[in-house]
Amino acid sequence: MIPAVLTPEIAAIGIAIGLLFSLVCYLTTNLSPGGMITPGWLALTMVEDLKRAALVLGVTVLTYLATRLLQKNVILYGKRLFAAVVLTAVVIQAGVYLVLQTQYPLLYANETLGFIVPGLIAYQLERQPKGATLLSVSTVTLANYVVLMAGLLLGVMPTS
Repeated sequence: MIPAVLTPEIAAIGIAIGLLFSLVCYLTTNLSPGGMITPGWLALTMVEDLKRAALVLGVTVLTYLATRLLQKNVILYGKRLFAAVVLTAVVIQAGVYLVLQTQYPLLYANETLGFIVPGLIAYQLERQPKGATLLSVSTVTLANYVVLMAGLLLGVMPTS
């Protein structure tokens, strides 16, 4: 049985599995799947609430498009690009949060990383080939999700 709210232990295991799969992906393909913590966090989000995962996808697209627009007016590279992309994601996610918090108050429960993850994915979309980045993020997240769900359904994950 899947717990209604993921415990801190399950969250730590999910992030650890994501780190392992992300490292394997990076070492074998030289592609970052949206950052090292992103696939683990996305898999945990998919386990808990698919609406939040869809929201992350939407904010990632908006962040990428806003960054492309910003780059037409400002020279961004290296650390400045990283800071600009992540800050853009946080601002967009905060705006979405302010709009949706009254209608869907539980959508953002314990959602700290959710403000940063879209920026990490959008940053990798800027640095790497887009198709390869989307494929690596999707594959590593899906593998993490399958392992996490199997562990939850088989009852081998700590539930308390």
